[in-house]
Amino acid sequence: MAGGSSRTRCKFIKSYPNKIPRKKPPPIALRPIPLLHRIKSADSSDAAIEIFTSADLQEQEYPVVSALLYRLARSKSFSDIDHLLKFIQSRQIRCKDTIFNALIVHYGKANLPEKAVEVFNSIKTFNCSPQSPTLQSFNFLLNTLVEADQSRLAETLIRRSAALKIRPNSVSYNVLIKGRLRIGGWQSAHELFDEMLLRGVRPSVVTYNMLIGFLSKHGRADRAVALKNSMDRHGTRPNAITYALLMEGLCLTGNYNSAKKMMFDMEYSGCEAKVMNYGVLIADRARRGEFDEAKALVSELKKRKFKPDLVIYSIFINYLCAGGRVDEAYKMFVEMQLNGLKPNAAVYRMMVDGLCRIKDFGRCIGVLNSMLAGKHFPRSETFSCMIVGLCEHGKLADALYLLFEMEKRKLGLDFNGWSALVHAVCDEQGPGDGILDELISTIGPE
Repeated sequence: MAGGSSRTRCKFIKSYPNKIPRKKPPPIALRPIPLLHRIKSADSSDAAIEIFTSADLQEQEYPVVSALLYRLARSKSFSDIDHLLKFIQSRQIRCKDTIFNALIVHYGKANLPEKAVEVFNSIKTFNCSPQSPTLQSFNFLLNTLVEADQSRLAETLIRRSAALKIRPNSVSYNVLIKGRLRIGGWQSAHELFDEMLLRGVRPSVVTYNMLIGFLSKHGRADRAVALKNSMDRHGTRPNAITYALLMEGLCLTGNYNSAKKMMFDMEYSGCEAKVMNYGVLIADRARRGEFDEAKALVSELKKRKFKPDLVIYSIFINYLCAGGRVDEAYKMFVEMQLNGLKPNAAVYRMMVDGLCRIKDFGRCIGVLNSMLAGKHFPRSETFSCMIVGLCEHGKLADALYLLFEMEKRKLGLDFNGWSALVHAVCDEQGPGDGILDELISTIGPE
């Protein structure tokens, strides 16, 4: 291939009626592609490029170039991607739209929306399907632009979609409505919703849920309920998420009883209540300190053959710790693990912070060890709080262990933590001890 720098980077120069049950045919064994395996298992992107460029031309087929393209995109080797795309064009390799969709997403993650547009516009120059670029690629591009705060450009594209021979669907408008809600608010988003209807695009349940969720979170539960009723009239069935969002809005405005009634009424409309619906009610009761009522809801949930999930347990642990009922939170923490649920980083942090606040450093160290074993880390403020508390309780060895754990993770200790450590060392060993010298050297120059 020509072009590029002097380095090796320019290296890319029919169905039948099924009345009688038939046995499934055995899966067709895929032809192994040794070059594909070598590229995937290469130590680095540069090594993968070397393997590719040294291969015979007949080996450089679509599965291989797509695997290399994905690898380069993940490593953000964008100049190499440009060369590889030129190589694919020059060889007229038959392509699928999925590789362009992936590139659009990766350019979005790298905050390069203009490159995403460039890739989309170039799709038709490749050896793709005659229908390319597809609506799916178009929607990927819209989402990338909205996420990059380029909503105006996304809306410009959707209005010239006819010239691209693409007909936007509800997904296209959902992406734009998401951007409008984030930037322009309700009125702006509703204008786009009206445009969607005028263009004959039927809103999906996701469309309504976005709008209902926005209204609910902004204290406009009455308007959210009215929109749900409009949804019914237009033939779009609400789902459990719709009702959860409405219930959340009612709870935020102090209408817990209405929210609870809605959960039971939804089943008369043919929509089964899910754990998330109970979760909304449980969160409201726990937030207001009504833990007995929250636990009664859990019992009711279990009677309906549902199991409390990680979200339900995290609600209890969070609000119990916040209310000073850390022993009860710890019991919940143990119970969830006995029920086969692994705590996530947020649950660990709630529990460690709660135990730290009540100075229960014995259990706190145990939870922290489990947290670190699960590759989750507390905040530096939590580490500092624990070090101060351990020093005050004469547990210098545990405090030093935490200091070294912080050092391994490149977390800095604040002044209070260092002060507690220095005083603890002086009280235990005397100011001339080598540990104190080591601590001072760890602080380093300002």
